[in-house]
Amino acid sequence: MPPDVPDVPHFADAHVRRHERRNALHTLQGLMELARHAGERPAAPGTLPTGLPLAEVGEIVKRVGNSLIRAQLVGKLLAASERGVRLRLSSASFLPCDIDGAGDVVTVVGNLVDNALDAVADTSRCTPTVEVALHHDQGVVELSVSDNGTGVDPGLRQWIFERGASTKPSSSPAWPRGLGLPLVRAITEERGGTITVGDREGGGAVFTVRMAAVRTHLWMSVDRQESG
Repeated sequence: MPPDVPDVPHFADAHVRRHERRNALHTLQGLMELARHAGERPAAPGTLPTGLPLAEVGEIVKRVGNSLIRAQLVGKLLAASERGVRLRLSSASFLPCDIDGAGDVVTVVGNLVDNALDAVADTSRCTPTVEVALHHDQGVVELSVSDNGTGVDPGLRQWIFERGASTKPSSSPAWPRGLGLPLVRAITEERGGTITVGDREGGGAVFTVRMAAVRTHLWMSVDRQESG
C-alpha cells in the first residue's frame, strides 16, 4: 500500500471508500488552488479566482510543510467558503514536511473539519467559524479542530465514535452517516494515539487528536513515548 494511503483495515469497505471521496476531491481542489497561488506574488492583495484570500492560503503554505496536508487544508478552506463558514488555521500552527503516512493526517483533519462544518451549519451564529491547529513535537502530531456550533453533549461523547452513530438522518442507504468520526478514532488508535472531545471557550466543541508522527512507532503509545 502506498505510504500516504491510510491503512485502517477495520473500515476498508465500499461505504468508507465512497465516504472518503469527498476528502480526495478537496485535496485535488487544494492542489489546484496552490498552483494558482504559486503564480501570484506572495504579498499581492486580493483573492484567487475562486475567491479565496491570498493571505489565508499563504498562511497555510507558511505553516504546513507537508504538501498533501497543505492541499487538504486549502481544499477545506474552499469548501468552507462555499458554505459561508470561516475556516482558519491557528497562528501557532506548525507542521513539518516529514510526516510519515501523511494520508492518515489528511483523513483525520478532513473528517474533523467536515464534522465541524456540519455543526456550525445548524446554528444561527452571525459568523460560523471553524479553527484548525496543527503541532509537531518530539515525534507526536497534535491537532485540534474547534467550532462555534452547539457543542457535543457530554453523554454523547463516546457514542459519536461508534460506527453508524449520527444525529442526522441519512439521505440514502448508499450514503450512510456515522462513518467519519469512527474512522478518525481508528486511525488515531492505529498510530498509538488518543482523541478527546471538549467544550470550546465561548461555546461549541473542540476535538483534539494526539498520535505518533511515524507509522513504525504504532506499537508504542503516545503516553509511553512521553514517559520513556
